[in-house]
Amino acid sequence: MITCEILFFERIYYFASLRYFWERQIVVYIRCQMKKIVSFFVLCCVWIGVSAQHAKMSREEYIEKYAKYAVQEMHRVGIPASITLAQACLESSNGNSDLSIASNNHFGIKCHSSWQGKRIYHDDDAKGECFRVYNDVYESYVDHSNFLRNGQRYAFLFDFDKNDFTSWAYGLKRAGYATNPDYPKLLIKIIEDNQLYKYDSMTPDMFKEKTRKEHEAEVVVKGDAPHSAVAPPMPWKNEPIATKHDKKIYKNNGKKFVILDKNETMYMISRKFSIPMWKLYAINDFAVGQEIPEGTMVYIERKSLRAESKYQTHTVAEGETFYSIAQLYGMQVNRLARLNKANPENTLEKGSNIYVRKYTFQAE
Repeated sequence: MITCEILFFERIYYFASLRYFWERQIVVYIRCQMKKIVSFFVLCCVWIGVSAQHAKMSREEYIEKYAKYAVQEMHRVGIPASITLAQACLESSNGNSDLSIASNNHFGIKCHSSWQGKRIYHDDDAKGECFRVYNDVYESYVDHSNFLRNGQRYAFLFDFDKNDFTSWAYGLKRAGYATNPDYPKLLIKIIEDNQLYKYDSMTPDMFKEKTRKEHEAEVVVKGDAPHSAVAPPMPWKNEPIATKHDKKIYKNNGKKFVILDKNETMYMISRKFSIPMWKLYAINDFAVGQEIPEGTMVYIERKSLRAESKYQTHTVAEGETFYSIAQLYGMQVNRLARLNKANPENTLEKGSNIYVRKYTFQAE
């Protein structure tokens, strides 16, 4: 009888233990799955953040930015603004193509024998073709107008009404502007999808209103951070950490950068390090089409969110901007501006102090 009772209680203990074991396994499994879900969610947020920062210019943004050039040229030479804008969107991939960023050439115009200006060589219909280089995007729009206006094979186009974008689109193909047989249809679709025909009835004085960036630049920020006890960095004096493609690579704030040499272009750096032009401009906070002078630090990987720990504030020198200071400390300009409750386009007051890292109070 006692033996039976012992066996009975042993079985109860066994099943209770077994139940406890499986309950623990289930809890552990659920926790693991939750960790995976949380990790996946965090990665998605990071990816979205990176993508947003490195986003290409949208077609809508491109049109808003450059429509005034198309309208100005329409009134100067007679090419419909809708056609000019549609060609620019198509030929430059909304200002994101390597060629347009490297040379400000937004219409894919090749050198030809008459061109006396700067040149760049880029693979197109054939390898290493010669394309024109402009100082800024507006020069590209002006040269595009002149190219059509002065080209004998395009002369018949100016017999069309400036509101007849369809005839202009098919006329450009007939004159040999592009080799793609669908070129007219592509232009017409861009015009209709984005209602570019509305610009054909506009005048240049309709664009006199200041842009958001121009308004922001009028705001002067007087930083109220404590005075920095540490001199600002001089990354260009750092020792190189490596050499690649005959180019010295340096580090600042843990991020790799190179120095733009004389007669070197962003396009050359893009090719050397296999970084798309739009991305190279984005990680350096450069504006598309911005002319980058010799001696500029060009980062070849994404900059940090803050300055190194030994730097907390910076005293603004003559001519410095949020952009130049961000480049100096190897940090993202949006983070720098946000740290100072400002906009990156705002003007900084000389001699004022701004934060380059979240300030930590030091007790005496």
